[in-house]
Amino acid sequence: MVKEAGSVALQNLLDVQAHDSAIDRLDHRKATLPESQRLTELNDNVAELNADIAIATKNRDELAREQDRLEGEMGLADQKIQREESRLFSGAVSNPRELKALQSEVAMLKRNRGAAEDGLLEIMVAKDTADSTLSSLEAERDGKLARAEELGRTVASLLGAIDSELEGHQGARAQAAATIPADLLELYEKLRSTKGGVGAAALEGGTCQGCHTRLPSREVERMVNEGGLQRCENCRRILVVV
Repeated sequence: MVKEAGSVALQNLLDVQAHDSAIDRLDHRKATLPESQRLTELNDNVAELNADIAIATKNRDELAREQDRLEGEMGLADQKIQREESRLFSGAVSNPRELKALQSEVAMLKRNRGAAEDGLLEIMVAKDTADSTLSSLEAERDGKLARAEELGRTVASLLGAIDSELEGHQGARAQAAATIPADLLELYEKLRSTKGGVGAAALEGGTCQGCHTRLPSREVERMVNEGGLQRCENCRRILVVV
């Protein structure tokens, strides 16, 4: 019967409670580690920068292709202008009408080449800006990556230390729980699940350490004299007289 729990089992139950509380604190710390939150933010920033870099790279590559196209057009235009001017100045064309048509052709080719050159200059300026933007984004991304790697090592170390503490408390808790009657442990677990993680508390100086309510002296005296399982009349947690 739970009511007949011995003093040793009850004292061990306080040990179980202490380990459970420590485990709860460590689990909470592990889940809310500030360094882990900062690492998540850094990784999110890196992901956003990678997306921006992909867009900037695509823009830069499109400008580079357009630059290559215009440079190719200008090269072909130069060849054609040189060829037509050679005909023009070689004396091979003597017919005035043909000569005038050839002069008009050369003038048109030069105008088209000039327009292509203007377009090329605009593209080159835009590509320089795109290169600068891409380099800036990559530098920012690389800096955050380096910080994320360093912070990742810190987080791994902190989590390792927490896990080591958890393992110690879990082992000690299991040893203490093994000495407690199953029905008492079941009651404790049930209370713990509904009482904010605290199912058993010490009665010190007439005060329940679970809800911090001072109990009537007559009630405290009764608990001390009776021994065995006692419950706080206010919070209904298991009370252990210490």
